[in-house]
Amino acid sequence: MERRDFCLGAAVAVGLVALGGTVRATAAEAPLLRPPGGFDEDTLVGSCVRCDRCRSICPRNCIALGTLEDGWLNAETPLLDFTRGYCDFCADDPAGPRCIRVCPTGALRDSLPEAAVIGCAVLDADLCVNCYKCVPACAYEALAWDEATQLPVVGPQACNGCGACEYVCPSASFGYYDGSTRRALAVEPLRSEGGAR
Repeated sequence: MERRDFCLGAAVAVGLVALGGTVRATAAEAPLLRPPGGFDEDTLVGSCVRCDRCRSICPRNCIALGTLEDGWLNAETPLLDFTRGYCDFCADDPAGPRCIRVCPTGALRDSLPEAAVIGCAVLDADLCVNCYKCVPACAYEALAWDEATQLPVVGPQACNGCGACEYVCPSASFGYYDGSTRRALAVEPLRSEGGAR
């Protein structure tokens, strides 16, 4: 092996290591909220071919695509955006969530019970406008109203992260001028391995 070839190979190796570190550095810092069946982040990111079928078929319009702000690895992968709609797990379809069925690679997998839980709603009491809209919006009876505090209370064992409460929450449109779209109730992904609470 000539010295020039060795130096070129070493430079390429250093470049690849640096690129890998950059990709890790630009990955999303917070866990991302994924569609049903997207509970295994490594499988989703590794298997997703960015075909956009899941977003296109979503009847509730709650699936969006990741951007570079979500990290290079997550760009164009499916995310949930409950400001656009909410997930009812395609309750009107006996075959289950359409996003899972149209995924050609298994990036979204129907592996119960994980596929039936997206995340859990979390209340930011400072943003709540005490409107009560979230409680009747929840089809799973995961929210109760506390008369003493005039705030909703999330039942984490009943909440599946469908996002109906976040979708109807008007808090981001009342009195906030910082450009934030965060709502008083926001669904956060489950942080423990395998989707367990």
